[in-house]
Amino acid sequence: MSQAQHPGRSHEGPRADAFSAVSRRSVLTGVAGLCALLAWPRVDEALHPGGPGHETDSPALRRDVDPHGITRVRTSRPWVALTFDDGPDPRWTPGVLDVLRAYGCRATFFAVGSNVEAHPDLARRIVAEGHRLSNHTHDHLWLDRIEAAAVADQLTRGRAAVMAHDPAGGELVRPPRGWTSRTVARCTSDLGLRSVFWTACLESALHDGPFAAGTEVGEGLRAGDVLLAHDGGRVVGANPQDIDRSGTLAALPSLLESLRRRGLLGVPVQDLVAAGTPH
Repeated sequence: MSQAQHPGRSHEGPRADAFSAVSRRSVLTGVAGLCALLAWPRVDEALHPGGPGHETDSPALRRDVDPHGITRVRTSRPWVALTFDDGPDPRWTPGVLDVLRAYGCRATFFAVGSNVEAHPDLARRIVAEGHRLSNHTHDHLWLDRIEAAAVADQLTRGRAAVMAHDPAGGELVRPPRGWTSRTVARCTSDLGLRSVFWTACLESALHDGPFAAGTEVGEGLRAGDVLLAHDGGRVVGANPQDIDRSGTLAALPSLLESLRRRGLLGVPVQDLVAAGTPH
């Protein structure tokens, strides 16, 4: 066959044809890579509706995203808010309740809705002993990674589970891990909810041992602070976990003893908010 029958072929022969094919592949590969690069922010925003990579791992970032959220409270009362997340859990919640009762302290339990439904007896005991239940979503999903409709579903179903046992417990919510976004802040506001974060975390000090951790964290707390601890270890679903909370339970007496020595009392975060100015 002659070159005239192949008008698209180079007059320089097979080597030129091979070079042209390689060049075309290079151009196509470059264009595809550029398209993928340009599309990447849109993919990331779908995973993080509040913005690309918007994990809110510090009080400053959480305040920036949700200025209405509560981290501590200005108050003249000698009170510290005690909060426990991820329960109820039959392995750890009863022990936490026993220690709180021994020290005359009360707390807010930010409960996972599915755990409340699985352990209604523990939810009833929490309320019967003077503590408060609050919303920690229904399935402990990381809210900054899901769309607005799913955020609203988690908040609404979690609130319903909590209010079945504490009818006044549906006003506050704690996003799992404290990870929030502008989308989450907007959803909480639309639902009449307010996010609660924390000033100090008991588990962050457990590397020093339970007694030292409880003493260290307890000595560092001031009136108006919000303490984060955990009475729940097991969560099933999209973000499953199974964490040993024995260290938390062992550290709790020394923490409450530190508060007692300093004239501070552990109360539910709802009581602290009512007695001061949240910020």
